[in-house]
Order: sequence, then C-alpha cells, then structure tokens
Amino acid sequence: MADGAFQILIQNMSRLGFFQFLFPFLLALAIVYGLLKWAMGDRLPKSAIGVISLIIAFFVMLYSSWNVMIVNFFAELSGTWLIIATGILFIIILLAMVGFKIENIFSGKYSKWVLALLVIFIGIVIFFGAGGAWFINVPGWTISSDFWTIIFFIIILAIVIFWLGQEGGSKEAAGGAGGKT
Repeated sequence: MADGAFQILIQNMSRLGFFQFLFPFLLALAIVYGLLKWAMGDRLPKSAIGVISLIIAFFVMLYSSWNVMIVNFFAELSGTWLIIATGILFIIILLAMVGFKIENIFSGKYSKWVLALLVIFIGIVIFFGAGGAWFINVPGWTISSDFWTIIFFIIILAIVIFWLGQEGGSKEAAGGAGGKT
C-alpha cells in the first residue's frame, strides 16, 4: 500500500496545478511581502504590504498559467541547486579532511569579493542551466563559442592586469619610502 504513495501524491499535486499555480503564487507572495516589509519597515502598514504582495502574487499566477515552462524552470532550478550545494559541501568536507580551516581560506584582503563573485557566478550558471534563458531574449551572437572565448580572454587579461598593478604599486611604495630615509 505504501509503495508509490509519494508518486501518487506528486502526480495528484501536479494534476491539480500545485506546481504551476499554487507554489509560484506562494513563492511570489513570500518574496514580495518580505522585500516590501524589509524595504518599507513601518512606513507602510502591514495590511497595505499584504494587499500589494497578494496582487503581485496573483499576477505571477496569471503569468504561470500562460507559461507552462515555469514548472520546468523551478524543478530544474531546485534540482540543480541541490546538486551544486552537495558538491560544495563535499569540497568543504575534503578540505577539512586535509586540514584546511574555512577561516584561513577566506582571511585575505580580497577573499570576500572573490567569494561573492563565485556565488554570483554559480547563481547565474544555475539560472541559465535551469532554463532561465527562455525568460531572457539573448542575441544569437552571444551564444557562439567565439564570443565566450573572447570574454574568457578579456577576463583573464583583466585579472592579470589587476595583479600586476597591485604588485607594481607595492614595490613603488616600498622603494619610495626607502629612498627618502
């Protein structure tokens, strides 16, 4: 009797539109309410924040009725996020096994910026991997491998120039201070 109970539950939820209508509605309601509450604080009554959030959530539900890809997007997004989070956890476990401490890894001057950029990059990869490109009208020339090769080359050049600029600035400062004494 218990065999397939969850499969039947998921199929029934899908058939009744939970994933296409209810869950995007609730997600939009929670996000908009939280953001408005955080941004407006006590300047806007809770009831007004609730009504605005509810109206926007209903528009999200209307949008999801037009776009059946939203179910695939959220399913891919959630699954991909879980896979990447598991991979990051595995890397942290491996680093801990060989003696690295997380405090030491992120104690450098620019390490928080590198971490923030890494998280943003992972978020963008997850978004596009989950089918987010369907929501954005991307020009055809940006999809070619030549374009991404040039972008990669420019990023590497920028990093090298940044590091060379940092190294040269520290030598000049040390040499300038030594010359005055």
